[in-house]
Amino acid sequence: MIANAEPWAELDESEVLHLPDIQFVTYCFQTFGLNRGIYNTIDQWLYGFGYRDVLQRRKSTLSFLRLINARGGRERSGGILRFGKGGVTKQLYDFIHLPEPIFLSQEAEI
Repeated sequence: MIANAEPWAELDESEVLHLPDIQFVTYCFQTFGLNRGIYNTIDQWLYGFGYRDVLQRRKSTLSFLRLINARGGRERSGGILRFGKGGVTKQLYDFIHLPEPIFLSQEAEI
Protein backbone atom coordinates (compact mmCIF):
# COMPACT_ATOMS: atom_id res chain seq x y z
CA MET A 1 0.00 0.00 0.00
CA ILE A 2 1.19 3.51 -0.77
CA ALA A 3 1.69 5.23 2.56
CA ASN A 4 2.36 8.87 1.65
CA ALA A 5 1.28 11.41 -0.95
CA GLU A 6 4.55 11.60 -2.88
CA PRO A 7 4.06 8.42 -4.96
CA TRP A 8 0.70 9.77 -6.22
CA ALA A 9 2.52 12.33 -8.37
CA GLU A 10 4.16 9.48 -10.28
CA LEU A 11 0.83 7.91 -11.28
CA ASP A 12 -1.12 8.90 -14.35
CA GLU A 13 -4.93 8.96 -14.24
CA SER A 14 -5.25 5.47 -15.72
CA GLU A 15 -3.09 4.03 -12.95
CA VAL A 16 -5.05 5.92 -10.29
CA LEU A 17 -8.34 4.60 -11.68
CA HIS A 18 -7.11 1.02 -11.36
CA LEU A 19 -5.78 1.24 -7.81
CA PRO A 20 -7.34 -1.11 -5.25
CA ASP A 21 -10.28 0.50 -3.43
CA ILE A 22 -8.41 1.45 -0.26
CA GLN A 23 -5.59 3.05 -2.24
CA PHE A 24 -8.02 4.96 -4.47
CA VAL A 25 -9.82 6.31 -1.39
CA THR A 26 -6.46 7.18 0.20
CA TYR A 27 -5.46 8.98 -3.01
CA CYS A 28 -8.71 11.00 -2.89
CA PHE A 29 -8.16 11.86 0.77
CA GLN A 30 -4.54 12.91 0.35
CA THR A 31 -5.03 14.72 -2.94
CA PHE A 32 -8.39 16.43 -2.35
CA GLY A 33 -8.96 16.34 1.41
CA LEU A 34 -11.82 13.88 1.00
CA ASN A 35 -12.87 11.55 3.81
CA ARG A 36 -14.29 8.04 3.46
CA GLY A 37 -17.85 9.11 4.26
CA ILE A 38 -17.93 11.78 1.57
CA TYR A 39 -16.27 9.38 -0.88
CA ASN A 40 -18.98 6.80 -0.14
CA THR A 41 -21.70 9.43 -0.63
CA ILE A 42 -20.24 10.44 -4.01
CA ASP A 43 -19.80 6.83 -5.12
CA GLN A 44 -23.33 5.82 -4.03
CA TRP A 45 -24.90 8.92 -5.62
CA LEU A 46 -23.16 8.31 -8.95
CA TYR A 47 -24.13 4.64 -8.85
CA GLY A 48 -27.74 5.54 -8.12
CA PHE A 49 -27.67 8.06 -10.95
CA GLY A 50 -26.75 5.29 -13.39
CA TYR A 51 -22.97 5.12 -13.34
CA ARG A 52 -22.78 1.34 -12.90
CA ASP A 53 -19.24 0.84 -14.18
CA VAL A 54 -16.68 1.40 -11.41
CA LEU A 55 -14.15 3.02 -13.77
CA GLN A 56 -16.78 5.43 -15.03
CA ARG A 57 -17.67 6.34 -11.42
CA ARG A 58 -14.03 6.82 -10.51
CA LYS A 59 -13.42 9.05 -13.55
CA SER A 60 -16.49 11.10 -12.63
CA THR A 61 -15.40 11.24 -8.99
CA LEU A 62 -11.98 12.59 -9.95
CA SER A 63 -13.50 15.12 -12.37
CA PHE A 64 -15.95 16.27 -9.70
CA LEU A 65 -13.23 16.61 -7.07
CA ARG A 66 -10.95 18.53 -9.44
CA LEU A 67 -13.75 20.97 -10.21
CA ILE A 68 -14.61 21.41 -6.53
CA ASN A 69 -10.91 21.99 -5.86
CA ALA A 70 -10.78 24.57 -8.68
CA ARG A 71 -13.71 26.39 -7.05
CA GLY A 72 -11.78 26.63 -3.80
CA GLY A 73 -13.79 23.97 -2.01
CA ARG A 74 -11.10 23.21 0.54
CA GLU A 75 -11.14 24.73 3.96
CA ARG A 76 -7.87 26.60 4.34
CA SER A 77 -7.05 25.52 7.88
CA GLY A 78 -7.12 21.77 7.40
CA GLY A 79 -7.19 21.17 3.66
CA ILE A 80 -10.44 19.22 4.03
CA LEU A 81 -13.38 19.53 1.66
CA ARG A 82 -16.47 21.00 3.32
CA PHE A 83 -19.87 20.73 1.68
CA GLY A 84 -22.35 21.54 4.44
CA LYS A 85 -25.54 19.58 5.10
CA GLY A 86 -26.82 18.15 1.81
CA GLY A 87 -24.17 20.12 -0.06
CA VAL A 88 -22.35 17.22 -1.64
CA THR A 89 -25.47 15.84 -3.32
CA LYS A 90 -26.48 19.28 -4.59
CA GLN A 91 -22.98 19.81 -5.96
CA LEU A 92 -23.08 16.37 -7.63
CA TYR A 93 -26.45 17.15 -9.19
CA ASP A 94 -25.12 20.46 -10.54
CA PHE A 95 -21.92 18.76 -11.74
CA ILE A 96 -23.92 16.22 -13.75
CA HIS A 97 -26.58 18.63 -15.07
CA LEU A 98 -24.84 21.97 -15.58
CA PRO A 99 -22.16 22.81 -18.16
CA GLU A 100 -18.72 23.20 -16.57
CA PRO A 101 -18.44 27.03 -16.91
CA ILE A 102 -21.78 27.51 -15.13
CA PHE A 103 -20.90 24.94 -12.46
CA LEU A 104 -17.57 26.66 -11.81
CA SER A 105 -19.08 30.12 -11.62
CA GLN A 106 -21.84 29.26 -9.13
CA GLU A 107 -21.69 30.98 -5.77
CA ALA A 108 -23.21 28.00 -3.93
CA GLU A 109 -21.78 27.25 -0.48
CA ILE A 110 -19.48 24.28 -0.43
